[in-house]
Amino acid sequence: MEMNSDLLTKVDELRKRKKVSYEEAREALLQSGGDTLEALIYLENLREDRLENLKESSVETLQSLKDTGTGQVEFQFREKKVEAPVPLVLVGTLLLARKPKLLGFLAAGLLFSGTDVRFHKGEKTVELTKPLRDKCQGMLQDLGIDKEKIVQKIDGLGDKIHFKKEFSEEDDLKGYFSPDIY
Repeated sequence: MEMNSDLLTKVDELRKRKKVSYEEAREALLQSGGDTLEALIYLENLREDRLENLKESSVETLQSLKDTGTGQVEFQFREKKVEAPVPLVLVGTLLLARKPKLLGFLAAGLLFSGTDVRFHKGEKTVELTKPLRDKCQGMLQDLGIDKEKIVQKIDGLGDKIHFKKEFSEEDDLKGYFSPDIY
């Protein structure tokens, strides 16, 4: 019983000084043979290693963002083109991910409306919607589904969907899609 009380006292002392969990404090004491000072040194070294790893990963992340940030995403519908930097498109997609139905509807709208989405980086261009659109049209033909019926149904959905919120509904994006602000 005396041994557990002494261990608990040492663990409490380590937790007070280093803000670690009980498990981390106990592990440090086990690694140091029960010596509190050695356990503190062990925890400092462990924290320095974690900090160094964090610094390395943050440098890699920043470099990745810089590499990604040089690309552009082009949206083309009929004769009109709009380009946006990749980080902006990613942030917009992440915001819409909080509303999965809306994100799905917009993705389907881009796909079936004939909007071409391309990724440009330097000389390289990657078509994003055209291959997927071709696959979907091939599947629809294989299943014997008429494209015109689908277009009519999608047009009918536009009349049913509205972005006005009821006062009792919760709005995560604080009226971002409300027509009142446009």
